[in-house]
Amino acid sequence: MHRFKKILVVIDPETSNNSLLQRAVTLGQRNNASLTITMVIEDIHGSIPVADIQDKAQIPDSDIDIIEELSNDLSASRFPQEIEIPSPETSSLEPTLINKELPKKWESLVDIQEQILEAENDYLDQIVVNLRQEGITVNSKVMYGTPDDQIIREVLRNGYDLVMMTGEGKTGLKEMLFGSTSMHLMRKCPCPVWVMNPIQPEHYSHILAAVDPNQYDPERSNLNIKILDLATSLALRDQSELIIIHAWSHYLEKYVQSGRVKISKTTYDQWNEDLRNERRRSLNVLLEGYNLQDIKCKVYLLRGDADKLIPGLAKTMGIELIVMGTVCRTGLAGFLIGNTAERILRKVDCSVLTIKPDGFITPVILDS
Repeated sequence: MHRFKKILVVIDPETSNNSLLQRAVTLGQRNNASLTITMVIEDIHGSIPVADIQDKAQIPDSDIDIIEELSNDLSASRFPQEIEIPSPETSSLEPTLINKELPKKWESLVDIQEQILEAENDYLDQIVVNLRQEGITVNSKVMYGTPDDQIIREVLRNGYDLVMMTGEGKTGLKEMLFGSTSMHLMRKCPCPVWVMNPIQPEHYSHILAAVDPNQYDPERSNLNIKILDLATSLALRDQSELIIIHAWSHYLEKYVQSGRVKISKTTYDQWNEDLRNERRRSLNVLLEGYNLQDIKCKVYLLRGDADKLIPGLAKTMGIELIVMGTVCRTGLAGFLIGNTAERILRKVDCSVLTIKPDGFITPVILDS
């Protein structure tokens, strides 16, 4: 099993972090790992108007009619009324966030930034105290700047081997678990990234491992081993049902179906049969290294598109965690997550643990 030794836990005070902290504690205890609890806050300099600038710029006159408020009939008919959302219950690991009134005498941006820093450090300090009572080696750190860049730089500086966070997705046409920060981390962070759904239970009942075996491709084989090492370990720990899936299709299939390539049905069927047999052999070779008798396990070898089959199976089977790899050519900076993986992530709302292949190079660099 991959033993995590240094775990970076990213806290969002606007979201329930209890499941995240409970899972981080469990990993820390089982792996004798140290935790760093962090949050990234925006540097407010340049983000809000500076009130004490002496020569304030005048707003120029304009003939353009700028509407700043909706009429009553439009706002009532087109937009839902604001509703109060109850706060999630907190446990002993996650303190209640108390909003302090900003002293009137604190008017400069420097003072406001210091007040924010003090409040967030107090919040993290309470979490640290609670985690230390669980016997965990833990410290905390508040960072400034763009969240994904600062988190990746922290990983590079201090050699973390896992980043954990709660999904911060926004509500648009559909509820999406993964917001911009988690998607950027899954694209660019050099270590595994575990994004958790905050409303899912602490223990997983169903875990899905998405593999893409090819016994003739060492890079892909190593990535599949990392996926199954983690998935089987987590399934054993949680006594979960493990679903292993490999979705395959012939790379010429779209050309044949669209009529751009014309071949006989016999030839087409033989192509697919040969590829199915090769993928089955590769899957068997991969699974030979694991004692799956100790796990409630189902293995699927399905013909079709992974970005359709995996989200569909996850929804149908009540999957709570997907363990999957990202696709890249090693040694190349500026890597972007593979198109298939990105489409899968945009269709699921369960927790996801993403893993990079060996040799991955992040495009984020440390400041000299």
